[in-house]
Amino acid sequence: MNKFEEIYAAVVYDGSRVESSNGVSLCNLEDVMHTPIGVPKAKYQVWSDRHEYHQLFHNVDEAVKKFMELKSK
Repeated sequence: MNKFEEIYAAVVYDGSRVESSNGVSLCNLEDVMHTPIGVPKAKYQVWSDRHEYHQLFHNVDEAVKKFMELKSK
């Protein structure tokens, strides 16, 4: 994991979301969803309408890698 990936993972883990200039976002659903039914087990989400991509991840590192991949396209 490179330095930028580590920073993004720490930011998301800490409760903030990350959005790129080309419309890719990464967030921890526990910090975004405030519902009584709870959060899905796969709690990290990468979303991009531009790339027609929406996926949940169990692991923050995997989510960050996908975010970086889409961000660079």
